Amino acid sequence: MKNSAIIITGANGNVGSYFAKKYCDLGENLILIIHTSDHRIKKFVKDNSDRIKVVQVDLSDYLNLKTKLAKVITETGWKPDRLIHTATARSHAIKLLADSDPELWKNIINANLIGTFNILKTTLKYFKENKNGKIVLFGSNVSRIGLPKDTAYAASKAGIANIGRTLAAEEAVNNIIVNTVSPGPIKIDDGQFTESYRKFREEYYKEKVRDIPLKRCASFQDIFGLCEFLLSKDNSYITGEEFFITGGKI
Repeated sequence: MKNSAIIITGANGNVGSYFAKKYCDLGENLILIIHTSDHRIKKFVKDNSDRIKVVQVDLSDYLNLKTKLAKVITETGWKPDRLIHTATARSHAIKLLADSDPELWKNIINANLIGTFNILKTTLKYFKENKNGKIVLFGSNVSRIGLPKDTAYAASKAGIANIGRTLAAEEAVNNIIVNTVSPGPIKIDDGQFTESYRKFREEYYKEKVRDIPLKRCASFQDIFGLCEFLLSKDNSYITGEEFFITGGKI
């Protein structure tokens, strides 16, 4: 469908920007949702402004999200039929639950779970109207193994996976397919993180990679291949699943 479109949240993030570029190269219409910065997507958005629209919004602000998304869809005449939800907030405090700040903990939960609720509620309207839609949510392997010193992130990712399972059951009648992709460690650009958080990630990844049979982190392409299939016409039956991309690590 020439007027179909893919919505990608967290589109300036490591994973989101990679997916946006790949789908741009495939000729898709894209609605890219960013929070503040656009440095990773700025060039190819400018070069493809007829096929790419950027929405800058805080996903926790439901009314603003709903209004801005509706404006883009009305102006373009596009019919969104796929959603890739990569947006996520991480706690950089690196503290045990017993030492965690209650407000910071709540903020991570709100950003990840309320943000997920808001983008789903907003996009489902369009999918239900067309009786067609495919959704990939991004979880994490920490939903099954935990993440010491970042309980809020681990809890929110487990919550996202269960939102996906539940939504798949609720919306099957509307031909809406929902799956969650939960990677293990991914090699990313961590330059935007604080020095202490980068050190935490370095130590965490060093330990985890030793336990991965393939002895490496996942690449963006490893993840894209699975998501591309889940969102494609070839997938008409796989829904409500959580896929762990961990290089053989159980």
